[in-house]
Amino acid sequence: MKAKILITVLLALCFTMPTQAQFLKKLKKKAEQAAERTILRKTDEVVSQKTEKTIDDATTRKDQSENDNSQDTEQTTAVLEPANAALNKNTQAKKDFYKEDVVIKLHENGNLNQTQFFDAEQVAVRSTQDNMPQPSYIDSEGFIYGFQNGEYTKSSIVALQSQGMMMPTMMVEAYKLPPEPVMASLQKQTDLGMTANPFNGIVEFAFIYEPEHFRYEDFKESKQTLRGKTYTKFDFLNEPGYEGSYVLFDDQDRLVEIFTKKSDTGQSASAFDMNMAPPGESLLVYNYQPVTVQLPQAREVRAQGQGLMEGVMNNIVKGGNQPKDDIDEDDYDTSNSKGQVKSVRTALKNHKVKASDLPDSYDFDWQLQTEMVLNTKKKETMDMTFLIKKGAAYQGTNISSRENKNAGNTTMVFDSNLNTMVMFMDAQGSKFLQMFPVPDPGNSSEKIDNYKISDLPSKTIIGYTCKGLQFEDDRYIMKIYHTTEAPITLSNFLNFGNQKKMDFPDIDPRIVKQFSNGLIMEMDMIDKKKSKNNVNIIAKSLNKTATSIKPNQYQTMDLFSGAGMLGN
Repeated sequence: MKAKILITVLLALCFTMPTQAQFLKKLKKKAEQAAERTILRKTDEVVSQKTEKTIDDATTRKDQSENDNSQDTEQTTAVLEPANAALNKNTQAKKDFYKEDVVIKLHENGNLNQTQFFDAEQVAVRSTQDNMPQPSYIDSEGFIYGFQNGEYTKSSIVALQSQGMMMPTMMVEAYKLPPEPVMASLQKQTDLGMTANPFNGIVEFAFIYEPEHFRYEDFKESKQTLRGKTYTKFDFLNEPGYEGSYVLFDDQDRLVEIFTKKSDTGQSASAFDMNMAPPGESLLVYNYQPVTVQLPQAREVRAQGQGLMEGVMNNIVKGGNQPKDDIDEDDYDTSNSKGQVKSVRTALKNHKVKASDLPDSYDFDWQLQTEMVLNTKKKETMDMTFLIKKGAAYQGTNISSRENKNAGNTTMVFDSNLNTMVMFMDAQGSKFLQMFPVPDPGNSSEKIDNYKISDLPSKTIIGYTCKGLQFEDDRYIMKIYHTTEAPITLSNFLNFGNQKKMDFPDIDPRIVKQFSNGLIMEMDMIDKKKSKNNVNIIAKSLNKTATSIKPNQYQTMDLFSGAGMLGN
C-alpha cells in the first residue's frame, strides 16, 4: 500500500478534533479526495514500474539506440515547420486559458533585465534584453526559439512534463506566492491536454492568480489609489526575511505587480527552503496592452539524450497529454486549501520527534474491521481495521488492498501526545517505520449551514442498532450511521464525547447529540455529478482482540533527513 493514499485517508478520518470539525464543515470535498487518493496510489505504481521499463527499453532496443546515437550531436528537421505550428494543438483550450495580451517587465535590484511580450491571439512570447542582439521566442508547446549563426532554431526540452512543474514551482518559491493555485492550474492544463506552463509560469501567473487567492492570514489587504485608479495590495505577513514584499491587482482584479525584498538574515537554509535566490529585490510588472508576436520559422535542434528523456516522460504520462472528457471546475477549486502547502512544510521543518521519543509499545484492546469501496472503474476494495484502546492518546489503523496482496502490511498509529503519525511497514521480511508530523488544520470560517441535515431510518450493522444522519447540498450527499450500543468508542473518529475545549458553534446540535459517546459504523459519500468519486465505508466486525506494536523492532526510515535515512 503506497504511503500517499494511506496518509491521506487516515489524516482525513481519524486524528484530532480540529480535523474532525473541519471534516464536517467540508463534506463536499470528500468524494473527490477519495478519487484523488486512488489516482495518487496508481500513479506511484505506474511511475515506479514504467520509468524503469522505459529506461531499460530505451537503452537496449536497437532501433531506439540508433535513434539516440543520432542525437549525440545537434540535428535539424529537413523542412522548416510553419512558424506557429504549436497553436494547431489544443487551440481552443489555450485561448480559453490565455485571455489577453500582456507586457511583462522583469526587474532585479532596480535594473530591467528582460521584457516579455505575450500575444494571446498567437499564444506566444517575444523576449528582449540588452545582451541579446535578436529577440528570443517561446511558443505554446514550450519550444524556445534562439538566434544563432544567422538563423533561428528551436528546442523542445522545456516542453517536457517535468519542466512544466519544475520551473513554475521555482518561480513560486522565489516570489513567495501561494503555490496551491499554480498546482491546481498545472493539473487543469494537463487534464485539458495542454502542455502545462510552457512560459515557465511568468506569463501563466497573470491568468492564474486572483485577489481571492491572497485573502488569508499570510497577507494583509489594503486599497490604494494612484492616478485615478484603485488597486488592491496584499502585503506579505508571516514570511521572515521578506518584509516589504507585496502583490498588486488592478481594479479589474488583474495581477499587475509582484515585488519581493529578500533580506540577508544570516540564517542558513534548511532542507525545506527551496528558494536559492540571493538577497535583493525582484519585481515583475504586468501591463495589459495590445501585443503582436510573429514567430519566426525555425529548425528544431535536439539536445543530447533528449530522445531518452522524452521516452521516459511520455511513458509516465501515458503517451503525452491526453485531454479528459469529464472536466469539472470543482476539481481545481483551492478556496479550501489556502496555506496548506506552507503548513505542511512548516510542520515538517519543525518536527523534532525521533524514534527514541516513541513509547516502548503501542497496545490496543479492540479491532473494528471495516471495508472501504472506491467506486472507480475496477470497484477497488480495501480492508481498513481500526485499532482501539480505551483512554489511550493514540489509535491505529491498518489498511490493505485486496488487489495487491504483495504490498505487505502497513499500520498507521496516530499519537496525539506527540502530534505525530507513525507508519509501521512489514514487507518481505523487513520492518521499517516512518514518522510524519500532523499539520495544524488551522481555523476555518466555513459554515455547514448550506447543508440540509435529515434523519435516516435506523438499521442494524454487525448486530448493533444504528441511527443515521444525512448531509446534502446541491452536489454531495453524505450518510453516516452511528451506534451507542458498542462496548467501545473510537475516540477521535467523528466522536464528540471525550474531547476537551469543545467550541464549535457552527455544528448543528443534532450532530453533537448523535455522535457523542458512540461508534461510527458506516459512511457513504456520494457525488451527484460523478459516481466514480463515490466512497462507502462499512463495519464488518468488532472484536476484543489484543494487538501490540513495538517501535524498537522497526528500523527508522527518515525521508526528510539524509543523515537519518536509515537510523534507529
